[in-house]
Amino acid sequence: MKENNSMERNKVERDGTGTNGTGANGTGKNKKTWVAVIGAVVALAVVAAVVIVVRRNGGEPPVTAMYVPFGEDSHIFVGEQTGAFVATFPEKIYDINGNMITKEQLVKGNIVEIYGNGMMLESYPGQYPGITKMKVVEEGNPSDADVYQQIVDEIYQEPDPSEPPFLNAEYTTELMNASVVINRGGYEWVYMDQDGLSNAVVADSLPVLNWKVGEELADIKVGEPLELTLHFSAEPEEVEVIRYDAAFLGKAQEEPEGEKISVEKKDGKLVLSGVTGGYVYDITGIWENGRANYGFITLTEE
Repeated sequence: MKENNSMERNKVERDGTGTNGTGANGTGKNKKTWVAVIGAVVALAVVAAVVIVVRRNGGEPPVTAMYVPFGEDSHIFVGEQTGAFVATFPEKIYDINGNMITKEQLVKGNIVEIYGNGMMLESYPGQYPGITKMKVVEEGNPSDADVYQQIVDEIYQEPDPSEPPFLNAEYTTELMNASVVINRGGYEWVYMDQDGLSNAVVADSLPVLNWKVGEELADIKVGEPLELTLHFSAEPEEVEVIRYDAAFLGKAQEEPEGEKISVEKKDGKLVLSGVTGGYVYDITGIWENGRANYGFITLTEE
């Protein structure tokens, strides 16, 4: 079966001059305090934005928030000052006794202190990628997190098994954190339907070099070389990256030879180092179910 795959693009970058998004909150908050947060946080859902911008705080104090997992591998944290946000888990996570644990050992209702660079991507829910350490300061109770079910219901969508994962790219400069949706092109995918039958889907797409900038092809403006983190909605078994000189944009028929780029794994994240302007990046994610193609262009910042 063949489908035409529609691709969407959404990116907004902004310097970090927004509202102070973090604050130092004391430990030992009682259940009433956390229940009181729900009104303010749910109100955010009314103006939930797809656009991602940057919010920076000016200090180093930790964010205190409740851990609320849901689905197979999804979560939010909810803080009194920050509202609901998603965290990029660091290697250093500690339990209430100071012992190092993994993210899988966090328990619904845990109250944690989150240390990082204070720069939060403001979306709904927000995103906090620059985290260096987490520490459980109160064990809490799973039932305490149930008051946030309305938030979970609004932001959670079951993954469509007939489609490959989505891809976001994140990077940091001196002025901002940015998150970019990297559009998906063609793919080959096998999935099980509700009747337990295996289905194969093949979606055709033009080569990445023939995508249009600002439409299918997301653009990233680069000054100094960047370290760019690839966030797939489901981690691939393998990632292949080839970059082409941007001069070949629109000239896929010439079949230019690209340069294979290594993808490093740092702190459990997939990272492209030394990303510079003037290239088209062609990314292939490979899973047990199949493979999918993604692409973006880097533009030299003036």
